[in-house]
Amino acid sequence: MKSQKAKGIAGVVALLAVILTYAMLPDSTADYSMIFSIILYLPGFFVLIGLFEAWVSRKFVVSHLGEQSGLKGSVYSFFMGCMIPGPLYLAFPLAAALLRKGISRFNVVLFIGAWSSFKVVEEIFELHFLGPRFLVLRVLLSVPFVIAVAFIISRICFDD
Repeated sequence: MKSQKAKGIAGVVALLAVILTYAMLPDSTADYSMIFSIILYLPGFFVLIGLFEAWVSRKFVVSHLGEQSGLKGSVYSFFMGCMIPGPLYLAFPLAAALLRKGISRFNVVLFIGAWSSFKVVEEIFELHFLGPRFLVLRVLLSVPFVIAVAFIISRICFDD
């Protein structure tokens, strides 16, 4: 209970800091459009995460993405990270919800790596502006790296 209250207080303090900074420095050369886009994205995304936690059973997540899911779970995690649009800062609350539901550590790191590296929408722009040769080469070099990083991070950074 105390940690939830502390998180809520920290969130309110952060929001007040953003608002006060904007109010105190209205003629500043800083661009606040990023802050406003974050403020616009987050409420809807948190509603979707809440619906995910309420509607998707732990048993379903564990069977498809848990420790025993094997290669199938890793493929699901990778493609889920590739298909969900949006900025990377939205991946972390979703990854936390997935961890609470029972996703394996490797799969959650793989999900975040795929979200940050292989979003389909961004790949289309990359294909258009940099060409198919560059896209294929980057993907072929990046996929093994994301898998290796997911393996290393899942072994080192999680407490049992």
